[in-house]
Amino acid sequence: MSSAHVYQILNHYTSRDALDPEFQVLDNSANERPDWFEYWPIRKFLNNGPLDETAFYGFLSPKFRLKTNLGAAAVFDVVRAAPAGVDAVLFSPSIQNSAVYWNVFAHGEAEHPGLLAIAEQFFARIGRPTDLRELVTDSRNIVNSNYFLAKPRFWREWLVLTEALFAIAEDETDALGAQLRAATSYRGGHAVPMKIFIVERLATWLLASDARFTALARDPFAAGARIYKLPVAIVCDALKIAYATEGRGQYRDVFRMVQGLRKTLNWQIRLGAASQSRRVRPWLDALAAYWHRAAR
Repeated sequence: MSSAHVYQILNHYTSRDALDPEFQVLDNSANERPDWFEYWPIRKFLNNGPLDETAFYGFLSPKFRLKTNLGAAAVFDVVRAAPAGVDAVLFSPSIQNSAVYWNVFAHGEAEHPGLLAIAEQFFARIGRPTDLRELVTDSRNIVNSNYFLAKPRFWREWLVLTEALFAIAEDETDALGAQLRAATSYRGGHAVPMKIFIVERLATWLLASDARFTALARDPFAAGARIYKLPVAIVCDALKIAYATEGRGQYRDVFRMVQGLRKTLNWQIRLGAASQSRRVRPWLDALAAYWHRAAR
């Protein structure tokens, strides 16, 4: 049974009272590098001393409970139940948006145009070239919002990647660094540097690309809102897992078809729910119930 050191990040706009008292506090209230968001305190922690090689470490935002409906007790229960050999435990909240894309970089491209090409340049620069149009990511390895716990051997490899990106982004003479520093839209308005959205995807890339690491995902389709999106997202995810496992082109072809029809299918499911259709409403209610399981 592994121990876990779980920290919540105290930002300059967050009250300590808003944090889960059973988690430790990682203080970022000084807001020294706002351009790096939560990566900055995580980076400082990982570069600041030895870690227990048998323990899990995690660095969660103040919104963790709001986004996952999980308190500290539920998190520690998942860690205690993790099989031996697991390197990372994932708590990605409701991944229905990223599940309908072939990978998290394709999803990033849809949200932040230019991300995919910049990410490919970065991987080529560090000697790990990746065709991000072919990479498959699914619910077994998708990390959203840095909501994961991992053992030091995973964090070290993650830090190698992020430190390489950090060095490029900090170099004002580097053309790729300028692209990483460039602002991209976030949630329809706020400008955020592109580097943040690539850093957020590196844990997923590492789990999907490096067979040395094993992850355990805690119900990534437990969602508190937009339940009507879940059926299509789950079908897309299952097709990606089937393709990644079996390599049959039919799975990818059907994924592309369902992905193209997702807006129509989501609309039909939403309409069926509103009209209390017996072919839709009971199943959406069943999916909604997962949000409340083990929420403590």
